[in-house]
Amino acid sequence: MKKRIFAAVLALTMMMSMAACSNGDSEENTTENESGAEEGGDNTLNIGMAWAILDDGQTNLTNAITESLENDFPDYEIETTLTNADGDITKLIDDVESLIATDPDMIYIMNSVGDSGVIPAINACNDAGIPVGIGVAVEGDVEYTYLYEGFSNYACGQMQAEYMESIYDENEEYKVACITGDAGNTSGVERTAGFVENFVDKHDNVELVIQGEGNFLTDDSQALAEDWLISHPEINVIACVNDDEAQGVINACKAAGRDDVIILGIDASDVGTSNVESGDQAATVGIDFGGVAYDCAQAMVQCATGQLDTNEVKYTTENLYLVTSENE
Repeated sequence: MKKRIFAAVLALTMMMSMAACSNGDSEENTTENESGAEEGGDNTLNIGMAWAILDDGQTNLTNAITESLENDFPDYEIETTLTNADGDITKLIDDVESLIATDPDMIYIMNSVGDSGVIPAINACNDAGIPVGIGVAVEGDVEYTYLYEGFSNYACGQMQAEYMESIYDENEEYKVACITGDAGNTSGVERTAGFVENFVDKHDNVELVIQGEGNFLTDDSQALAEDWLISHPEINVIACVNDDEAQGVINACKAAGRDDVIILGIDASDVGTSNVESGDQAATVGIDFGGVAYDCAQAMVQCATGQLDTNEVKYTTENLYLVTSENE
């Protein structure tokens, strides 16, 4: 339907242009530049960005997106409004409704917590006639303008597994604990699955002892690890779905006097990278936020201007890299 509408608009534009040229008024016509903006027109775009949580990794991504919007699309004056729900799905929905009230050209929801719970916010955008992009796939009957996943969450966990394979000893017993995100979050589930399926499930001397939800937060993950180190003292590997969770595990291990636990994170945030440098954390998976951010920003602009020709913009491992003490 969108392509048919676009084709009709294009045909009408060409007819008007030809008529104007025949009248000798070509110098007064607006022309399209490379990015699709019309010279002499109102090229201001208002973009709302509703973030579920701004941990270190998401903050880095947000800063990179904002920088890309400022520098890579010179034909538009782009105004952005950013909200942070601090992991509260109810607040995320409220934030989206507040953004709708500003009548933006599009809204991008980085729904990295409570994915299915954000459906009312997506529906609210649809009801208001505002194009909406989402950052994590949603399970449920809902329509959105596009899904943008700048990298494979499964591949993040897979790269954690690759690190474990690089230090694997068939004579050792690996007792593993995994800290996921939250119950409604597919990204945390996929990251954990990537690790478990590519390391735990491959070896007879590797056992998944316990798994729990850290909600991407340091305090929640620390509480889990404190309990586990008492109830399951045999644990010697803890894989987390971000570096904030890994920080909580580090805190718990230090408090318990445990320096034998291999701790893995994801995001290569400032916190995670520092912990790898100090030896408190074995590895983290880095994300090329520059590459992810440009693609995300481009999708936002195309969505806001009606030029997006697909509802899925997805990239995988080319935006990922492994950070260890050996290569830091």
